[in-house]
Amino acid sequence: MTWVSRLFLTGFASTALFGPLVGRLCDTYGRKAGTLVFSLLYSLGAMSTKSNVLGVLLAGRVMGGIGTSLLFSAPEAWLVGDAARNGLEGSLGETFGLAYAGDSIVAILAGQMAGLAAGTRGPSGPFELSVGFLILGGLLAALTWKENVAGGGSSGSSSASSGDDEEKETSSKPTIRDAVKVMKEDPKIMLVGSIQSLFEAAMYIFVLNWPPAVSKAVSAYFAKFATDSSAAIGTPYGT
Repeated sequence: MTWVSRLFLTGFASTALFGPLVGRLCDTYGRKAGTLVFSLLYSLGAMSTKSNVLGVLLAGRVMGGIGTSLLFSAPEAWLVGDAARNGLEGSLGETFGLAYAGDSIVAILAGQMAGLAAGTRGPSGPFELSVGFLILGGLLAALTWKENVAGGGSSGSSSASSGDDEEKETSSKPTIRDAVKVMKEDPKIMLVGSIQSLFEAAMYIFVLNWPPAVSKAVSAYFAKFATDSSAAIGTPYGT
């Protein structure tokens, strides 16, 4: 197994290990806070690619794995919680539909931008570029979002409450055991999770093996357009 594969697996293992804990912490301390931590950890993970030290690269993959757990839990949980607080649950389907439709467009643009960044800054160029978008997204969340947690609306909606109310709210927050119980009671949740896991497994196998498999063909084609044709792999990857 090459070190590239081991670095990939380090990130996946980090996501699997910290995922349940990360979701619980977001529900407890806030989904907005989780989104901001995601921006920070992903930025640090991206910048770690500038290092030639193996330990730094592994640490970056661990931070990236934790960030992935936050990415797939905090922002969407915040959206659902905020919609519930404002009575806009009916608009969630349309909102998620627009978001997923936009993903494909963003992926194409990101592939082109990554290719340009790699051509000018080298292999770590796309990671450096991503830091700017991560900072921008974090700033937007910090300035425009109101915090929400599990079992309640905005964390700043009430400035005073009794100790009994706080104890009741704390005890009513869902636990990992509650989540497991819900999944056991509804097999559809397990089916959706299994389908998503298998799809992402196939996608990451593709991500790991596709670039070296086609690098020669891509380099040969783009050699007539650019001096460093290896950077052009972002173009077919994005499209």
